[in-house]
Amino acid sequence: MENLTGFARLCVVYCLAAYVGQCFGFEEKPRVGIVGAGIGGTSAAYFLRELFGDDVEIDIFEKQHVGGRLTPVTISGHNYNAGGTIIHPANLYMINFTDILGLTRDTKPEPGRLGIFDGEEILFSTSDYSALTIAKLMWRYGMDAYNIQNWVRDKILQPLTRLYEFQKEGHAFSTVEDLLNAMEPTVVEYSKKTVKDLFKEEGFSDRFIDEFVTGAMRVNYGQTTGIQGLVGAVSMAGVERGLWNVVGGNHQVPQGLLRKSGANLIRGKVTAVSLTSEGSPPVYQIDYLPGKSTNEDDLNSKEYDIVIIATPFYNGMTDIKFEDFQTSIDPVSDAFHLTVASFIEGEPNASFFGLDSVDSLPNTFFTTNESCFFNSFAKQKPVSGETAEKTVYRVFSNSVPNVDQLKQLVPEWSDIRVVNWMAYPEYPSSVQLPSFTLHEQMYHINAIEMAASAMEMSAIGAKNVALLAYYRYTGQYDKIDETLTKPDNAQKSEL
Repeated sequence: MENLTGFARLCVVYCLAAYVGQCFGFEEKPRVGIVGAGIGGTSAAYFLRELFGDDVEIDIFEKQHVGGRLTPVTISGHNYNAGGTIIHPANLYMINFTDILGLTRDTKPEPGRLGIFDGEEILFSTSDYSALTIAKLMWRYGMDAYNIQNWVRDKILQPLTRLYEFQKEGHAFSTVEDLLNAMEPTVVEYSKKTVKDLFKEEGFSDRFIDEFVTGAMRVNYGQTTGIQGLVGAVSMAGVERGLWNVVGGNHQVPQGLLRKSGANLIRGKVTAVSLTSEGSPPVYQIDYLPGKSTNEDDLNSKEYDIVIIATPFYNGMTDIKFEDFQTSIDPVSDAFHLTVASFIEGEPNASFFGLDSVDSLPNTFFTTNESCFFNSFAKQKPVSGETAEKTVYRVFSNSVPNVDQLKQLVPEWSDIRVVNWMAYPEYPSSVQLPSFTLHEQMYHINAIEMAASAMEMSAIGAKNVALLAYYRYTGQYDKIDETLTKPDNAQKSEL
């Protein structure tokens, strides 16, 4: 090697080192960069750790709070869930996460009566007595209130159980549509018609759709029964009993998953993702501003074999640049919906709802009229499970309400917090479901939100993306996009 130049000697040494490494099994660990530390990003990190074991290096970039849309709001020393609030008893990933993390589930997060309000009068309200509530439901909605529970179990929850089984067996899907087809092909068809049309076809009455279903769409998505049917069908799972949240706040789940995954948290804003090598596998570079810096001179860069976008990559929702790709990397064409949550500490105005006293006021109101300035009005319980010294109500609306509007609901308050964020997609009447894959070994977890937006949906998307990344990196393509048959006995189990 005496006659070789310094650069040539370096190349020889590198090649010899690589050869020796292969001979003795010393292979470089894959490097994964995840953008976003919400429930999607942190659960992806957790699932990747399960799949790769110690043989992976994971970085998670987060410019704000670990937990993303699950971040709580604080009033008078008590925390309240501001974003994702309610979890369904059939949500196996969220159940397993709380068990793994040693968290406690509160199965009575929002106790009390429900009222449906059209902006002028209360159309329907439940009772403190279950027998009376059943009688009132039957009187106003006939068998619809009973049939909706059976419909959700048969058409949504059973297919969801099949999907859990497929993911437990390790099957992965390139697109959201392929994943839903694995659940049940008819589920995909729901996304091609409106909520109203879907439920009319399923035999539900106009009154039930215009009142009960519309109220559910407005509180869950700030939208109407004109949105695509699949998201509406998933939303109606909230009629089931046993809904819960995490004692201490739902944000503890992504925080705990981050710890469990052993991922390295990088506080900073990602500005660009570029393709530095188009080999197979490719190499990506993530550029980011550390901490709260806005100075371009502080820009840092790191290289990765796998990149996962775990933040909404939708029109108007991202300013991340994708550079040096031969084909353009385009966001999902649909926009995101602004949701405003106003937390007010004070006594509500019963007369606004046509009632004589606060004692006769339902704990939660759904609204059915688009001209009504709020979507829902609900008494809140601190995430600690304790009783707060003063009553707090949450107002969901599609725009920031003015003081006069809020005083119609709560004339005087001792504290108020207003949180507004882009919470979920602006759902069209029918939807073209997107792909999880943006480029080879670059993925978008939040693509699943075009089907439905919920904590569990993010975890399902994260599991699918983790499987895709693992199989493609290790060359195991037989588990991707297989044609699957329904298992004979799909059972709930640990995942």
